[in-house]
Amino acid sequence: MNISIRNRLLLWLSPALLLAGFAFTVSTYFHVREEIDELFDKVLQTMAYSLQTLPHTTAEASVPAHRFAKAADLDLISQRWNADGRLSYRSHPFEPLPNNTPEGWSIVRWRGEPWRIFSLNTPEGLVQVAQAISERQETADEITLDLSAPLLFLLPTVAMVAWFGVRRGLMPLQTIVDAVQRRAPDDVSPFPNQDVPQEIGSLTAALNGLLMRLQAALAAQRRFTADAAHELRSPLTALSLQAQIAERAADPQRKTLALQRLRQGINRATHLLNQMLTLARFDPEAPPLPFTQLQLDELVRSVVGDMAALAADQAIDLGVATLESMVIQGNEEELRILLGNLIDNAVRYTPKGGRIDVSVRKEAGAAVLVVTDNGPGISIEERERVFDRFYRGQDNTEAGSGLGLAIVRRIADQHAAAIELTTGCTGRGLSVIIRFPMKSND
Repeated sequence: MNISIRNRLLLWLSPALLLAGFAFTVSTYFHVREEIDELFDKVLQTMAYSLQTLPHTTAEASVPAHRFAKAADLDLISQRWNADGRLSYRSHPFEPLPNNTPEGWSIVRWRGEPWRIFSLNTPEGLVQVAQAISERQETADEITLDLSAPLLFLLPTVAMVAWFGVRRGLMPLQTIVDAVQRRAPDDVSPFPNQDVPQEIGSLTAALNGLLMRLQAALAAQRRFTADAAHELRSPLTALSLQAQIAERAADPQRKTLALQRLRQGINRATHLLNQMLTLARFDPEAPPLPFTQLQLDELVRSVVGDMAALAADQAIDLGVATLESMVIQGNEEELRILLGNLIDNAVRYTPKGGRIDVSVRKEAGAAVLVVTDNGPGISIEERERVFDRFYRGQDNTEAGSGLGLAIVRRIADQHAAAIELTTGCTGRGLSVIIRFPMKSND
């Protein structure tokens, strides 16, 4: 069962208040008991020193019978013994205290309960003053109860104030809850973050940050939908026209040509759709895939081997120029897509009989991946724009989606890699240079 923050705080505060009240009562009791003991001990001492000046008489003559207090009223008694061991004075009508107590303080059991006795030896005899310990306890209990009584009224008052304070303190949180509940699904405007407590302000700031990321994700989704609708409209229209031509063609040769163009259009649309899905997968708001240590040179050798057939089909020489052993942190699947897109672009734009070289080398503490071709290249003015989605260049006549380099940029950014476009090593073509940070111990 979920418990509200208010009830949770009250459940924690209530035992704390009770514990504080109990600790106050216990400490007060022991402190009062100590003070009571000191006070009554001084009283017993004072009485003992006063009794040593009484005249020497017998116990029966010292205190008339009518002046004896009732036994139930006695909690403090005194008596004096002569030097010859005879009782010369007593303040009570029943048997005397034993006269063998040591000088000073002692405790004896007399008349069924413990008594604290102060004994004073004088040349004239022994003086004893005693008090029932129960009387001290009763006095300490009464004083402690009187001191703690206000606490019995204070604790409920403090609890009510705490309940009211917690309720008032959580009102800004309830305001945020109400604001969230009233929000429309498409409303991603930030929540007001002024004049709120620091803790609620942190929550509001976190919610606003989430809304900003959600707004960016929704904007990216809308852009993707708009781009998909725009880019797929023409290929799908062309496919529909080619299908109609193929259906109406009476000439077998013309029908075969229409079917061939239809197949090419399907391939282009499939490639475009795959590239768009891949780009959406590497959206900045998408959760990153886990990184591991991998051998960049082995990955390059594997991808080049997979793409060799595609290059050979276009009569292009695809090979590895330099391949140094490099260990980097990255996601192997993403880097395969990155290198595959680079080689696929190079194959598309390199003429038959051309050459594509892939290199991996260490340079200035970074692992450098280079893909170089001797195709038409990209002008300096367009080298930054080619990373935009669906941008294919002004003089570009090759079939493509315009998404390959956009995907490469996204993957490079996720790997904190720098990407650079330069002219090929032979003075023509294009070189794509990507610098990956290496491990610190390499």
